[in-house]
Amino acid sequence: MSKLVATLPDGKVCDFIDQKIRNDTPEEYVRQNIERRLVLELGYLPEQIEVEYPIKQGSKTVRVDLAIFREGDQHNQENIWIIIECKKDSISPSASKDGIEQLRSYMAACDNSEWGMWTNGKKKTVLRRIRTEERIEYEEPNDIPSKNGNVEEVDRPTREALKNAVGDNLLFSFKICHDHIYVTDGLQKHPAFFELLKVIFCKIHDERNVSSPLEFYAT
Repeated sequence: MSKLVATLPDGKVCDFIDQKIRNDTPEEYVRQNIERRLVLELGYLPEQIEVEYPIKQGSKTVRVDLAIFREGDQHNQENIWIIIECKKDSISPSASKDGIEQLRSYMAACDNSEWGMWTNGKKKTVLRRIRTEERIEYEEPNDIPSKNGNVEEVDRPTREALKNAVGDNLLFSFKICHDHIYVTDGLQKHPAFFELLKVIFCKIHDERNVSSPLEFYAT
């Protein structure tokens, strides 16, 4: 007896988290890769993540691309722990409408959100909101925490926390490194590529040195 195999129409994608059918856009491509990383690399449960989650921002309702809740928390605006905004690669972090300031405004509307991440696949900015007695401050760590919430591993990873990259997330990391070298050092694309190769070889050497703690990591 033959089996029926469901196929998606051209231009559509099945969401990794909620299994809904969405348009296969450049922005969706970034979001689907981030969703896979959240679950398969950082250990979050799909049940902790809401896609296009509506929040109240003043008198209007907006939707955040991904809202993450601590395990066991009720899913409401007051309990959002992490907000992630995913954009297509042509959107700049400094864009007035869809840039990092949009993420800041969403975090401001969610009183208990501690972490936020903005990415277009080529650039990534992470915000951590710290409340002091006098004001609210924002730090910019390298990454959001994994499901266990261990903040120490965000900027100083351990060998035990290493996971294989999933989807195109390794490609995203390469793009971020390459563009940083290209912009910061003022190198043309060809020399910047060879500088990136040096970074990759250093990382490979460090990961193969299994008897010692990791020494080569982003700062």
